[in-house]
Amino acid sequence: MSWPSKSLTNDFTQATALVADANTTTRSVMGAQLRELGVKSIRQVSRASDARKHLEAQTFDIVLCEQNFPQESVTGQDLLDDLRRGGMLPLATIFIMVTSEASYSKVSEAAESMLDCYLLKPFTAARLQERISQARKRKVALQDIYQAVDLQEFERTLQLCLSRFYERGQYHMFAARVGAELLLRLAKFEQAEHLYQDVIAIDNPAWARLGLARVQLEMGQAHKAKPLLEKLVEEEHGYADAYDNLARTLMEMGQFEEALKAHQSATDLTPTSIARLQRHGMLAWYLGDKEKALNLLERARRLGLGSKMFDGQTLALLAMQRFEIDEPKQVRSFLNELQQMADRNPESVRLQRMVQALRVLDACMQQGEPETLQALELLTKAILEPDFDFEAACNLLSVFALLSTRNVVFAEMEGMVRTLGMRFATSMAMAELLVGAAKKHPVMSEILTACNTQVLRLLEQALAPSRNGEPQKTVETLLAQGVASLNAKIIETGWRVLQRYEADIINADELRSKLEPWRQMLGTAYNKPVLGDRNMRQSGGVSLRGMDSPPLQPTLAPSNH
Repeated sequence: MSWPSKSLTNDFTQATALVADANTTTRSVMGAQLRELGVKSIRQVSRASDARKHLEAQTFDIVLCEQNFPQESVTGQDLLDDLRRGGMLPLATIFIMVTSEASYSKVSEAAESMLDCYLLKPFTAARLQERISQARKRKVALQDIYQAVDLQEFERTLQLCLSRFYERGQYHMFAARVGAELLLRLAKFEQAEHLYQDVIAIDNPAWARLGLARVQLEMGQAHKAKPLLEKLVEEEHGYADAYDNLARTLMEMGQFEEALKAHQSATDLTPTSIARLQRHGMLAWYLGDKEKALNLLERARRLGLGSKMFDGQTLALLAMQRFEIDEPKQVRSFLNELQQMADRNPESVRLQRMVQALRVLDACMQQGEPETLQALELLTKAILEPDFDFEAACNLLSVFALLSTRNVVFAEMEGMVRTLGMRFATSMAMAELLVGAAKKHPVMSEILTACNTQVLRLLEQALAPSRNGEPQKTVETLLAQGVASLNAKIIETGWRVLQRYEADIINADELRSKLEPWRQMLGTAYNKPVLGDRNMRQSGGVSLRGMDSPPLQPTLAPSNH
């Protein structure tokens, strides 16, 4: 989304506003009160779903949103949560929740979700104007940071944030939150860790403790993040972002059943969050709980189809389930919906691969084996591409397994399964999810399990020379095996051995120049058990224009592969 960078003032005559409330009279009153403040451009909607569409399509300076919509299950807080996590709200937008409820938990929730304030009904025009003016004052004071973010001048943004925090300038804690988020996105993990710790030493806010755990996860320290997050959810029972990150931590540790429980807690707290329903449903699907998975994914589809928060993988999994129970019309319907998503996002290779996977299943049900194998050949030709990721591998394995139930034989299947197993067996957790994707095919499951064992054996054998005073041989072996398999764990292990024994390796510079491109392409951040779109911003993060994607993006593949 493109957000214009404009100067903020306390003059509201050029401001735009969105009022979302189911009650016609209340909407009219709030509109009139905004006009008294000087706002001329005001859009009014009666449904949270309509508010979502407007907020995804354009930028508003002021949003007044009712907390409860009687005819919908979606609440104003759910809407804000999904928009914030999807990076759809600029920092400069004033978002005020209008509610008849008043409680400490609501105020705490507002602080964590970066809501500007709760406004308790009934309220006067003077009260509304006071709250908007206070919020605008804060936005004006911080606009140098907002504008630097909008211009994607991230180093300048960082300096502004750090200076304001350490000099204890106006709104310095908010500046620290943006600065720490920026450090995390720039993969400056140690600096981010120190900043979060400095914030915790002052005030111990929940967002900083969550941020510290997120940094530890990015540093590969799930064992450190877990107790932090467990304590956080114990103390802050309603903190859904903390449950999201606890689920992520448990997944990285291979504790999938516990991760499913954490997802359940987050979903219970926000039952209409599109992103949470999808992640919860996807994990349930890979763990074999199809009934739970379908319930969650269908709910996500009903709520989110057409939303920018909706993930095409939901349609892919729903179609696979319909294939299992022999419903060709439903498979075709989901394929058409996914094709429409891909048409709206022509640059997305990810969506195109999902479409191709469903075309294989559609051909199997509606055409015949020759057409099916032809479609499958198109799907499989990209398995050695740099951007053929773990999700694409799982989808291909699921397609193989489903076709086997219809006796469709693909001659190269076992070899391709072995290729995928060797490439993506970078941890026990990853290996188990791969097996989950291929559950319907015992032979495939056996191959994938054996691949994980083989990778561990290769690592053990390759490391032996370094223990015997031959680190150069170890690095050269790991480089060769890593390039052959495209396995990130093997490449990363070679890099670490090189770093440790650099002084003892004669051709260290040459090996570094060969390892680095592969390490960047197969970076460990891209080989963690993440379900769904990796480009969705992590729970608990701050929306930063131009950076709402994971750190450590992969680069182009080396040309010698």
